[in-house]
Amino acid sequence: METPILKLSQFLDIIKWQFDEIIWYYTYIVEAEIKSIKQNRQFYYMELVEIQGWKIVDVAKANIFNPSVMTSFLRETNIWNIQELVWKKLLLTVRPTFHKTYNFSVNITHINTDFFVWWLEKKKKETIKELKDRWIFYNNKSRDIWTPTFNIAVITGDKSEWFRDFETILKESWYKYNLTVFKSLVHGEKASIQVLEQLKKINLVREKNDFNLVAIIRWWGWSDGINWTNDLQLCKTVCEYELPVMTAVWHTVDQSILDMVSCYECKTPSEASKILIDIYDEFSENLDSDFEYINNCIHDFRNNYRLELKNISKNLPLLISRKIRWYKQKLESFNIDKKLKYNVKYLQNSIEYIYNNIKSNNPDKILDKWYNLIFDNKWKVITEYEVWNKYNMKSKNHEYMIEVIEKYIKN
Repeated sequence: METPILKLSQFLDIIKWQFDEIIWYYTYIVEAEIKSIKQNRQFYYMELVEIQGWKIVDVAKANIFNPSVMTSFLRETNIWNIQELVWKKLLLTVRPTFHKTYNFSVNITHINTDFFVWWLEKKKKETIKELKDRWIFYNNKSRDIWTPTFNIAVITGDKSEWFRDFETILKESWYKYNLTVFKSLVHGEKASIQVLEQLKKINLVREKNDFNLVAIIRWWGWSDGINWTNDLQLCKTVCEYELPVMTAVWHTVDQSILDMVSCYECKTPSEASKILIDIYDEFSENLDSDFEYINNCIHDFRNNYRLELKNISKNLPLLISRKIRWYKQKLESFNIDKKLKYNVKYLQNSIEYIYNNIKSNNPDKILDKWYNLIFDNKWKVITEYEVWNKYNMKSKNHEYMIEVIEKYIKN
């Protein structure tokens, strides 16, 4: 049987008829991430993907033709910009469709809010765990401010009112602060990238500007648009940042990872400025206390020194007279004649002892006791003899020439 030749429209009609007959009325629950999303009037068009190991393995087009589906989801999740959903995982209720012009796509009829909140919390916990596993989670908190902070790098939006309270409160204080603004998005899904770029820029010029604090300021009354504060790369950079970081991103519902890892966490810009003033107030009080302590020590030392000098001057004549009396008694008790007689007597006894010792060891005295002395050829008394050597021997009345022929060793 010969295969019929169909026009494209005829072929697509067959596909659509079979598609509608088989699965058109079925509803499915799909888990997918959003690669891109656009809005045209009240309709939303997006590209869904499945990612495995950082690689996209499947792609599908999706549509939302009922605007309440998206608006209710955004309201429940406190998201004001749909671009914050990019690369976020959603649990979607979908119905597959096939259009002759647009081909296959899925029509989204519901977005599960609970799943999205759970997924965000899961990603947040994973990020916290990774930072703690790297042993850097508490690094920036250890960079506490010990001295007043005058030169502050402020990362904030391009609207001056976003940190108006922060700047105003600091200017109204007694202290002088130098604020350098680094403009960045602080709202929406691209904010993390721009804040990260500004942190890198500040680090390059921090020594030239003598910055000693970075403040990330966001002026907004709600907790929406701040999912970027849980971004892994941004939080990792803050953890390892060499300057202390202060955050004031205007939210009260929960604590972001950026808050957790920053040196100072504030809910509002005005609270951040008050903390900086409190730091200076405390430093000023410590200086005053130290000055008072040092001043008191100087006064005490001066008073003690004066008292000691007074006592010395009062007792000095008495001390000097006592010393003079003591030396006088020593001089009076010293008898030079007696001292000389004692030394002469001592020397006389020593000389007499030496003379008697020499006299008792005279060789003639030894010979008188009927001992014999043996001399070498130079007539020096010896005590060690060598065999076959000749020696001189002298007694009391005679002299002999002797030769040693044998040694006797007594055991």
